[in-house]
Amino acid sequence: MEFDLVIADGTIVDGRGRPAFQGHVAVKDGRIVEVAEAESNGLDQWYAETVVEAEGLVVAPGFIDLHSHADFILPLADHPELLACFLEQGVTTVVAGNCGFSPAPAAVGTPYRGILADVIMFISAGRRLPDRWDTLDSFLADLEKSGVVLNLAQLAGHGSMRATLFGPDYSYPGEAGLAPLERMIQESLDAGAFGLSFGLGYAPGMFVDGRELLRLADLVSRRDGLLTVHLKALSHISPAYGLSLGGEPHNLRALREMLDLAEKTGVRLQISHLIFVGRKTWPTCDRALEMIEAARERGVDVAFDSFPQTAGNTTIYVVYPDWFLKDIEKNFQRALARLRLKLEWMIGFWLVGFGLEDAQLMWAGGTEYSDCEGRFFPDIGQRLGCSTTAAYLKISQASQGRATCLFHKYSGDENNESVLRKVLTHPLNTFETDAIVHPEGLANPGAYGTFPRIIQRYVRELGLMSLELAVSKMTWRSAQRAGLKDRGAVAPGFWADLTLFDYKEIKDNTTIYDSRERPAGIKHVFMNGVQVVRDGLALPGLKAGRVLRK
Repeated sequence: MEFDLVIADGTIVDGRGRPAFQGHVAVKDGRIVEVAEAESNGLDQWYAETVVEAEGLVVAPGFIDLHSHADFILPLADHPELLACFLEQGVTTVVAGNCGFSPAPAAVGTPYRGILADVIMFISAGRRLPDRWDTLDSFLADLEKSGVVLNLAQLAGHGSMRATLFGPDYSYPGEAGLAPLERMIQESLDAGAFGLSFGLGYAPGMFVDGRELLRLADLVSRRDGLLTVHLKALSHISPAYGLSLGGEPHNLRALREMLDLAEKTGVRLQISHLIFVGRKTWPTCDRALEMIEAARERGVDVAFDSFPQTAGNTTIYVVYPDWFLKDIEKNFQRALARLRLKLEWMIGFWLVGFGLEDAQLMWAGGTEYSDCEGRFFPDIGQRLGCSTTAAYLKISQASQGRATCLFHKYSGDENNESVLRKVLTHPLNTFETDAIVHPEGLANPGAYGTFPRIIQRYVRELGLMSLELAVSKMTWRSAQRAGLKDRGAVAPGFWADLTLFDYKEIKDNTTIYDSRERPAGIKHVFMNGVQVVRDGLALPGLKAGRVLRK
């Protein structure tokens, strides 16, 4: 039998949970056509243009990043270089359009598109993306024409659509007013979107009336799409709900609201990056997991994803309360508004067990503060001759929210990972990077080492899960959750997305200050049957990915 590619004598971990076995994989026309155990002697009858000797290596499905923002990078001409770090850690497919933001669709004939494009530059590597994509179909068609370095499964971002339709008007538009938004979502699903995302921790999502969310979730449910949600609150006291004390912790309230939404509509709900921000929020983890488990028992189709670091990236604006954000440019100038903000921060941060001292500047948004990138804000304040708070306000205002930060004390710290481990090992959890990619400044370590870190630390070193289970969470389970077909398994008929790694050597080499180090142990990566990584290095100039349409 003749094939295009044969991978011989590897340890096959097929993604679907079968115990690892020694065997061979044959590929033709981009798909796996044969998987044979070593004892079958099938290799003797196989002929191929390319044979990769995989003795001593694990042969796994290509890793799937279930929560990505790579859709803002893929339209850029230099995206193969910017996204090479994902290939080099074994990722072959990304599910993008998360947290309510996607490059398309966008409303036509409104004055708000340019404003949105400026705001979301923090996700698009500091570049202003073109305004030519009115529909998701036109966006995906553009990528199909230009080529992509990763397989892309796209979600439609509610925040992007709503912002371009209504701008800063956050009021409930009524059923008739929602019709254009619903039409955009329907068109996106018709074009192959895998679902819809809510970004309820950001404007405009945090201000949206629950009736709107319910109506849109019902629409997605009727189309069997996935609804991914960045919750309105990730800490037990949150500016999204104001500094109200007593009662249900805000992060649990936010979770309950979405579980209720899913129960009422029947939508498939994916809780994005289930994290617990601040030391005093960590104790709510057990209750959150109990709530999710109880919802599953009631028939709610809910699951969640997480990253294996105790820090995560987002816009510098994320810690501002809703009242400040609604008129932020003027509030920066108002002495009383700044005073109120500082008092709320002082009280709120103390209650959460988290503060601006836990924020590390990644990218300064193209401002004069670029020499502060990679530093924590107390250090930045010293360099600027001002307080930590004043430094944070300076860079926020100068960058107009484009600056990004790496926030620490997410579900643990360097001395306490107990909460993070509960989340990572939970049966309903799958893995993601949530990494914003930028050529300058500090990188999110997750862009370089998420998947190697899971295998190195939580499988090999700590033994918290088997290799077969970890790989399944990275591949098959993620594919099933997203609704991907023919991806996520080493099996005949599946696309040949394959990651080959040395189990003994695989390692995340990033640190807090040196976050762009390539991982060790990822040897070869194939995408749709094409080799895209050889000996740990991405091969330049290749666009072997595909735009996947549901």
